[in-house]
Amino acid sequence: MVSAIVRVCCGLWLCCAVWPALAADEFSLKATFLYRFAQYTQWPPPPRQNARFCVVGHPQLLQALQTLPLSADARALEQAAALDTCDVVMLGISERSALQHWQQHLAGRPLLVVTDNTEAYRQLGMIQLLTSPDGISFQVDLQRTQAHRLKLGSQLLKLARQVD
Repeated sequence: MVSAIVRVCCGLWLCCAVWPALAADEFSLKATFLYRFAQYTQWPPPPRQNARFCVVGHPQLLQALQTLPLSADARALEQAAALDTCDVVMLGISERSALQHWQQHLAGRPLLVVTDNTEAYRQLGMIQLLTSPDGISFQVDLQRTQAHRLKLGSQLLKLARQVD
């Protein structure tokens, strides 16, 4: 009986100790996906030297982007007026009113909009990151991407779980 309790306590301790590392790995992986999405996206002229990443409501992902060894230019975005400093926008919000606010400001701009939230993807996302026990995958809304005058590389589209 005592050994069973000890095993359960050790198991719970191990899960609690390992969980932050797993979460950190998830954000690092998502940051890498964002960086790669930018590499396979073609924006209208003028050509970009390096993509500029803006993150709305996702502090852990912003931190992961800033620590990428790939020299990613990443910043938090709190006001839509600063959208001119972005090429890739990662939306980590799901409230409808906030999404409608961002939708008004993102309309027609040549910005790659990525999210890991289903509601945000339905309303205005171009790429949705999907997390499952098997890992991270993504789906693409190609029509919305084209409406923003962006072109995604064929290699990127081949890797997508789904292209709408």
